[in-house]
Formats: sequence, C-alpha cells, structure tokens
Amino acid sequence: MAGVRTKRDIEALFRYLGIRASRRLGQNFLIDQNLLAAMVRDAQVGARDLVLDVGCGTGLLTAHLAGAAGHVIGVEVDRRLFAICSRFVGERPNVELLQCDVLASKHAMEPRVLDAVRHAWATGRFEAFRVVSNLPYSVASLVVPNVLETDLPLTLMVVTVQKEVADRMAAAPGSKDYGALSVVVQAHASVTIARSVPPSVFWPRPQVDSAIVRVVPEPERRAGIADYGAFTSLVRGAFGHRRKRLANALATSHIVTGKEAASALLAACGIEATARAEHVSLDGYIALANALAREAS
Repeated sequence: MAGVRTKRDIEALFRYLGIRASRRLGQNFLIDQNLLAAMVRDAQVGARDLVLDVGCGTGLLTAHLAGAAGHVIGVEVDRRLFAICSRFVGERPNVELLQCDVLASKHAMEPRVLDAVRHAWATGRFEAFRVVSNLPYSVASLVVPNVLETDLPLTLMVVTVQKEVADRMAAAPGSKDYGALSVVVQAHASVTIARSVPPSVFWPRPQVDSAIVRVVPEPERRAGIADYGAFTSLVRGAFGHRRKRLANALATSHIVTGKEAASALLAACGIEATARAEHVSLDGYIALANALAREAS
C-alpha cells in the first residue's frame, strides 16, 4: 500500500483532507507494520482463506491480509475512511469493501456483512474463514460475541481490543473481570491473550492499553446449551445484579418466580445458595439454563 504506511503518512493525509479521527467511533489506527504482519501470522492466514476485517480504516491491516489471504472482506462505517481505503486497496482483485456498520443492533450483525461472507464461502474456493481486525474500541465488546453467535463457518478470530475487554473475555470465575461477556464468549470459544499492545503503536494514541486476542471456536460448548436465548437471558440477568446473591439476582431479573424457586434451582444444579454471579462457572450457567429449559418444556 504505497503512500500510506506510517504515522507521518496518515497524519499528512488527514491534514490534506481536513479530517480527524473520530473518538465516537473508536478510531485508533494500528500503525506498527511489524505488529500488523504479526497479526496476520498469528491468525495463520493462507491463500485458501476467506478473511473478514472489521473497521478496516485506512486499509493498513487490509493490505497485509490481502497479501496473504485468498479473499478479504473489509467493513468500514466511516465514509471518509472508506474512501481512503478504497483508494489504496479497493482495486486489489481479492479485496471486497463494504461501507456500512458491521452491526445492525447491539445483538445482531449487519445482513450485508453476513451475506457477503456467505456468498464468498458458497463459491467453494476457501478452506477456512477467519476474522482478523483491529476492532474499533466503540464496538469491540459487541463484535466478538455477535460474530460467534452467527452461523458463519468461523475457524479463528484474531483481533485487537482494549486490554480491559480482552481481560473480560478471557476471565475465569471468581476474578474481578469475570462477567456476562466472559460467559457468553466462552460459551462458544476458548479465549487467550496473545500479546499486550502499548498505546504507542496507534494513531491517535489511545489512553488505554490494548491486547491481541485469539478466539478459537469450540462448537461442542454451544451444542450443549438447550435454549441459547434462555441461556443469554439468564447470564445477563445474573450479572445485571452482581452485588446480590445469585438467587436474589435471578428472582429480581424475573428469570424465576421468587427467591425460593431460585434457591431450589441452584440446589438442583449443585450451586451453593450463597453464590454470587461471578463465582459460577460456564458449566454452572449451562446447567442452570438447561434446567430452566426442561421446566419450560
């Protein structure tokens, strides 16, 4: 991508165009070429791969991906950045760019993005589908679970997110970072923090640290949940009142009717009556959700 490879190049281009990075949209561009290349290696991108790049920005990562993948679908909501990315990588034969929000809502992917991935995959040309992205800070905690909740044939996700979000996704029960995001993501995949990323490798420089997260789907986990909608409602209800004991939280959230019924449900699943939301494992939440599904059937 000749012409726009460094912080100085991007700053000069933004000055020339009279634009600024949007804090509202979480625009902090990863500008370290070595780190961009490392992300592509970490994701094991190959010539038979279909790759989704969310928030492709000026196209720095997209260009690296295009050099390694069979086909890259880049998504950018900002019309200004979409024009820049289109200029520098849009004419590559294996790059497809979409100007839209990747999310239709907080809990749903944009149909245009889903259709583009499904259409490309249906050609039979690809052996793996990967998501590799420097996710915009404003949507990072939404994009990961939403991708996992689709029927897309995901092989691997390697994304840069705020360190706080990375810690929450990878958190174990009992830790301060363990919450609804941890449980929902881990219901679909194993999560590891591949490496920490300092603010100095971004422009504009963020005020927080970031991390590259590796998300590997574990289909058998999701398959063990009888009613996924009931499961997510249970988890969000539990952590929506995390200062309360879990029995009280479930009753307050109307997941069950009354504290006695909640206590009985916990006992049936082998969970202590004094437990709080952050002390219950993924297996515990699956057991609770499946018990509720059996009662409802």
